[in-house]
Amino acid sequence: MALVSAASPAGAGNGGAPADPAGIAHRDPRELMDPVRLAAMQPNRLSAARSLAAVLLREGWSITLDGMDLDRNGAGTVRYRIDTGRGILSFVAFSSEPRMVDRTPRIIGQSWDMVGALLEGEADDERVARTRAEMPKLYAGRAAPGTLVWCRSNRSLRAFDHAVAELAAGRQPDAEVLTGIGYLMRNTGLDGNGTFGTKTFLSYGPDHPLRLPYHAQLLTAYLMREFGFDLCEHMAACAAEGTGTAARLAPSWRRYLGLGNGSALGLVLFTANHPRLVHQWLWLREEALLAARRLAPPPGDPAYGRLIGLLERMATYRAQDRVHYGVFTPSATVAAELRGIVPLVERLRRDGGTRGAPAEHPFEELRREVAATASADTAETLDALLTELVPEVCDALLPQLIVDEHLVGDPAMTVAGLRELLGTAFAWALELPIADEAQRRRIWYKSRSSEEPRSGPREETSGGFDLSVDLPGEVRRLDAVLRGCDPAARVGEVLFEHPELRATAERVQALSAAPYAHPHVDVLDDDFVPARCIRLVNGALYGLDRTKDYLNRTLRGLIFQGTPSRAELGRTGADDTWWAPAEPERRP
Repeated sequence: MALVSAASPAGAGNGGAPADPAGIAHRDPRELMDPVRLAAMQPNRLSAARSLAAVLLREGWSITLDGMDLDRNGAGTVRYRIDTGRGILSFVAFSSEPRMVDRTPRIIGQSWDMVGALLEGEADDERVARTRAEMPKLYAGRAAPGTLVWCRSNRSLRAFDHAVAELAAGRQPDAEVLTGIGYLMRNTGLDGNGTFGTKTFLSYGPDHPLRLPYHAQLLTAYLMREFGFDLCEHMAACAAEGTGTAARLAPSWRRYLGLGNGSALGLVLFTANHPRLVHQWLWLREEALLAARRLAPPPGDPAYGRLIGLLERMATYRAQDRVHYGVFTPSATVAAELRGIVPLVERLRRDGGTRGAPAEHPFEELRREVAATASADTAETLDALLTELVPEVCDALLPQLIVDEHLVGDPAMTVAGLRELLGTAFAWALELPIADEAQRRRIWYKSRSSEEPRSGPREETSGGFDLSVDLPGEVRRLDAVLRGCDPAARVGEVLFEHPELRATAERVQALSAAPYAHPHVDVLDDDFVPARCIRLVNGALYGLDRTKDYLNRTLRGLIFQGTPSRAELGRTGADDTWWAPAEPERRP
C-alpha cells in the first residue's frame, strides 16, 4: 500500500518497561522484534483501520453520495460529502471503463479504473477540475489546495462483473465467487502527507478529524470501498434498464466485502525510515496488552464470556479463510488452536485459573499456557483479543501515536557514553549473526522507470544507490571506530573525522530509549524474508486482514472487511465489533 508517513512533533515513546511486582512487564525486544514474531502480530484496536472505524461509528460521521454522473459503462464522476461533526470533507472519484493496457495491481501501473482525491471542505468545481486534470499525470501532477490524499484503484474484474450481472438479473451475487475474492475494488495507491503537493500531516493540527496517523489514507480507502458498491449498483441498474429487475447489493455484502490491497517492498523501507513511529505503535500495543494481562476478574466474571465469544468469532473467521499462505501459519491451524483455547477460558471462568486453583492474574496464566503449545500467530491473536477487554485503555492511548520522527543527535556526548548505548540498546545489532560481506549481496533501490522500490543482487544493479538502512553493519562500523578513540573524546570530534557515521550515531543516540524501533534483521542478507516486515506494517499497524504472502516479497490483503457501510454509520452507534465477519448466508 502506498501510504506515506504521518508524524508530528508531539513526543515519542518511553524506553525500558516499568517495574511490576507481579513480574508482568513489556516483552523483551529480543523476543518481540524477531521478524517471525512481528509477522504474527494481528490487527487490534490501535491499528489504523480499526481506530478509524471506531471514530466513524462512535462519532456518527455522515457520508452521503453528493453527485453521480456516470454512463452505463461506469465512466464519469462521483462525489461524496463527509460530515465529521468537526468539519466537512469531500471525496471525488473519476471512474473509467477498464483498459487492459498497463494494468497491474502494483503502484507502477499506468491504467486505473478509478482515480480519486480526499479534499478538505466542499468539493468546489474549480478544485474538482484541477484534480481531474492533474491526477493522470501522477508523479508529474500537483494536487489542488486542501487535498489530503490521492488514490487509485481497479475493479476486481471477475467479482465485479459477476456482481453487476447478478444484480441486473435481480439476484444477489454467488457467495462462492465473492467470498473467494473478498472485494469488488482493489487499492493500487494511497498517497498523502505532502506527496504530489497534498497537505502534510504536520499541518493538520490537533483538532483535525483525521489527526491520527494514517486516518486520512484509511478514510480514503473506506470511501473507495463505498464507491465500488455504488458503481456496481449503478451499472447493474443500467444493464437492467427498462426491465425493473435490478437488485441492490444486500447490506450483508456491503459489510462483508473489503477493499483489496497489494503491498510490496516499500514497507520494508518504511520500517527503517520511520523507526520512532514503529516503536510507538508497538509500545502502545504492549501498554494495552499490559492492562489486559494485569486484569484479575473473579470466577464467573462476564469478561470470560466476552473472551470466549471473541475466540469463537475469530476461529470461525479463520476457518472460513480460503487464502493459501506461504511462510505464514495456515488459517486452519490457527482456527483449531483458537478453539483449543476456549476450554481453558471456561476453566478460568469456573475456577479462576487454568490448573484448578485461582490465579493472581488469570489472563497472564492463560497466555503462558497458550505460548507453550500454539503457533506465534495464535498467541498474537489471543493477545489482540485480550486488548478488546480494555477498550477504554486502547482509546486513551491513541493520541500518543502522534510522535516527532526527527532523529537528533548529541555531539557533546562522550565516546564512552555512545559505546555504552551501543552495548545496551543496540546490543542486538552487534550480536545478530550476519553473513560475511561477500554473502550480503542484496541491494535496495528505486526503479528509474516506475519509482517502485525494488531489491535484488548487488551485481545486477551496478551503480545503483542503496536505499536500505544496514543497521547491523553500520553499528559495527561505528563501534569499530569508537574502540580506537579516547573514551573522553566528544562524539562531534569523531564525526568530524568520520562524517559517514553521522546518521548512524544520531540514530543510536535518538532511539536508545525506543526498544521496539527496529526489527532485528539483516536486510542485506539473501535469506531475508521481506514479507515478514511487510506483514507487520499491513496487519498490526494498518489493520489489514488475510494478508497473503507471494514469493516472500509481496502481500495481498483486505482493508475494512466487515466494516459497516456508510448507511449504517449513524445508527450503528458505538458498537465497533465489526471485524472478523462470518460469511453471509449462501443464496438458495
